[in-house]
Amino acid sequence: MKSERHIENLVRELDMDIDPRVDQRLLDSTLERLKESTQNPPADMRPMNWRTIMKNPLAKLAIAAAVVVAILLGVSLFDSTTSVTWANVLEKVAGFETYVFRTREVKTTGPRPDGFEFATEGGSKRYYSQTHGVLFESYRENGELFNRIYTLLKKNEFLVICYPLETYNRRPLTEKQVQEFHENPLKDPKQIITRILEGDYEELGDDVIDDRPVRGVELRDPAVLADGPAPPMDDFAMRVWIDVETELPVWVEISAVPAGSSTRRTTIIDQFEWGAPLAASLFEPEIPAGFEPEKPREYYTDSAPKTNAEAAFAANTEAEPYLSDFDDLTLPEVGGVLLLGVNPGDVQAELRLGTHQEIWKAQDVFLAGWPRYEDVEDQLAAQLQAQLDVEQMTVEDLVALGAALRERFWELRGCMSDSAYPYGYAARLVTKMAHEMAPDDPAVTDQYVESIMTAEVSGTYDENDEARVWNPVYPGLLTELRSQQFEQIKARLSQGQAPTWKDYVRAHDLIILLNSHGEDYAGALAVTRWLIAQAESAGWTYYVERELAPMEKAFAAGEGYRSGLFMYPPGSFPEAFRYGRRLFSFQGPAQRRAKLLPIHLRHLKGW
Repeated sequence: MKSERHIENLVRELDMDIDPRVDQRLLDSTLERLKESTQNPPADMRPMNWRTIMKNPLAKLAIAAAVVVAILLGVSLFDSTTSVTWANVLEKVAGFETYVFRTREVKTTGPRPDGFEFATEGGSKRYYSQTHGVLFESYRENGELFNRIYTLLKKNEFLVICYPLETYNRRPLTEKQVQEFHENPLKDPKQIITRILEGDYEELGDDVIDDRPVRGVELRDPAVLADGPAPPMDDFAMRVWIDVETELPVWVEISAVPAGSSTRRTTIIDQFEWGAPLAASLFEPEIPAGFEPEKPREYYTDSAPKTNAEAAFAANTEAEPYLSDFDDLTLPEVGGVLLLGVNPGDVQAELRLGTHQEIWKAQDVFLAGWPRYEDVEDQLAAQLQAQLDVEQMTVEDLVALGAALRERFWELRGCMSDSAYPYGYAARLVTKMAHEMAPDDPAVTDQYVESIMTAEVSGTYDENDEARVWNPVYPGLLTELRSQQFEQIKARLSQGQAPTWKDYVRAHDLIILLNSHGEDYAGALAVTRWLIAQAESAGWTYYVERELAPMEKAFAAGEGYRSGLFMYPPGSFPEAFRYGRRLFSFQGPAQRRAKLLPIHLRHLKGW
């Protein structure tokens, strides 16, 4: 059985198979090879024609998209003002009992003051039969089937089969679910189309979709989203486009910007196959051999301490979060510090990014233009000494300066900037000085590790051949630092001290470094078994069954295993990918760090 962290990683990396023809009909701007500046006004100010599709296929969070689509598809009845042509559409649509369609939900955020606009898209293919029910399918970018979700009316059953995880979830339909299937417009796009065409719409005229002449109508009344008072909206539109020859809908969209929000949500329903013959066998699912029942959600969310040791461990985590030892230090002002001849005031190109591949490829373009840290370290040291007299600073002064420089790095857009890197490199240099002054202080080493990862990702892709280029700092310097800390932890424990949450983070990092970056499975196995042996007394037993036991099994078999430490708050993707390709202990800017939740504290928020 896979851990929930593994499930979360799969969901975050889920890429749907999006028809490339759609790339000409969504949103108003594109990455334009990452460096070209766009002139987009804020999302809540520009009119949206959602048939102007960006040139990059967007694909993400298919499971989460189903929830948002359901919200967006709630509509209300309108007074009838239909014309003869649209009356024909209504009559034809009402006559179909089976149809196939694709549903996608698109969220865009920005552009923001830092010049980013993040977008996500999730989609699904649905087979609808008023007799048998619904089959929902989602695929990854490479065409691999991700899951099938069945609503089976004749069997009175709801079934989810997740193929990468080799799990399934089966439960009976409730009376309410059956009623909603037949009556709730959330379940039936025919009702969406009908209610738009019965509303106070305006005709949009003629256009072309997929080389087919189409005619459209638009309705802009936000009251369609609620049965009661209309929710406040900065912008809202519902549109239907029909094939002028068949008088059948080919494209439906609902686009909304809630009042005061920087995020636009758009639902698109297309690729209709009206009256498609759907065999009864389509709604007779087979669960592949070897698939296991999915564990209930409570298995993951019930992290509340059960023993005194677990309670003490949770309390320690809350009282002393990872990287918190120097939170009381006042950070110096570094806005006026100029380094390596780089002007931090240079205007950066706006970027519109959607998938983790787009974000990482954008980073790779900028990272390729940066000098290597080793090539500028001496020059940087001289400039820091001349401007800040760093050689006379105490350990605490150096740590505070490093934290301030890291924040400056993120203010300048981090790894998607031409001018941020001197501050990330400078943070690494000054925290290295602090570490050299206090090599046995694990909290100082933590600051050094964080500074290294600030401007160093684990690997990039070569632009010419797409080959992965691994960063040697991970199997090298970072592994050395975490190994030193692990020996210090064991020495402290031999003197009677209790292990802490920070110790778990450090040891977990070492496992990942040995496993993913060094393929030293024997070394990773030894650290894993040490963590398991300490679990009862340390209180981190929550991780044993969910993370440590599967890791032990994998390493003993000479196989790798990925696991995690922190959870991200809802709505943090795709922006959170900016901080990916690093160890799971990585914190990033202070604003992000404050929102990260250790997995064993998830009961506090139920994420």
